[in-house]
Amino acid sequence: MQEALNDLEGSGILNPSQTKLLRRIYGRELFSVHWELRLLLYAGILTLTTGLGLLIAKYFASIGHLALLSAIALGCAGCFAYCLRRGGGFSPERRPAPDAAYDYVLLLGCLLLGTLQGYLELRYQLLAQYWNLWLLGSALLYLLAAHYFDNRLVLSLALSTLGAWLGVKTSLLGAGFWDTALRENALVFGALIVAAGAIQTRLGWKRHFLPVHLHLGVNVLLAALVSGVGSRGAGPAFFAGLLVVGFCSALYAQRTRSFAFLLYAVLYGYLGVTIFVLDNSRWDIEGFILYFLVTAAALVTALVAFHRRFRSAE
Repeated sequence: MQEALNDLEGSGILNPSQTKLLRRIYGRELFSVHWELRLLLYAGILTLTTGLGLLIAKYFASIGHLALLSAIALGCAGCFAYCLRRGGGFSPERRPAPDAAYDYVLLLGCLLLGTLQGYLELRYQLLAQYWNLWLLGSALLYLLAAHYFDNRLVLSLALSTLGAWLGVKTSLLGAGFWDTALRENALVFGALIVAAGAIQTRLGWKRHFLPVHLHLGVNVLLAALVSGVGSRGAGPAFFAGLLVVGFCSALYAQRTRSFAFLLYAVLYGYLGVTIFVLDNSRWDIEGFILYFLVTAAALVTALVAFHRRFRSAE
């Protein structure tokens, strides 16, 4: 078995870390399943929240409004009380969780808070046509919780909710999903997220939050730029912006050895180039088929080669 593993490593099929892990498994040594367990626990929290929502919807009439509100509010308050009791207070640096349940209880509390706000608006229509302000309020509360309790998953939830509020607000003004107003707001939003992460890192405040800002911000920026490549008049400007942002994402990937940012640059860049080429070409159907066959094969080959290069450099 050891010789087979050596041969696989020597031929480049397995990298050193994979070979080491397989040797430990073959030798019946203990190995970490930390991230697998975290994924299962996060999935369990989401499943629990979804199940509670379905249960409430099914037995809504028999349970009663006040009982539901009280149960959700008590559950939310209990989660935050637990985190306040167990947490060590705010710190600008990274702080480890005091116990295994801490992060998951915080996530559950935030989800229950969002459920409570949504139920209040659905039942009593407190804000009526301004209901989108609930999204803004939730996003700000999630941001506060993420920074105070030092939780990157809640930070992702906060930034996503903030983006949802911006999208809903724009659509209520009469813009379509990828209409000009929403596209411009998406560009500003993505740039602000990236800038906020960079400023925090420069100030030495929550440096470990930077990847969350960059992953979301870069995706929003690239998606908005891709959506504008096919627009009339401003298409070339959006295409140029896509190339610039994609190039910056690839440079960051090379500097930090993060394959995800290279993947963003390549995939969004391919979509943008394809849209630009199709809009400015007069090919027949055979030409389109040939283009997709050749470029898709080149894209897959390039991604595999880049991934191997990144793994070999680790």
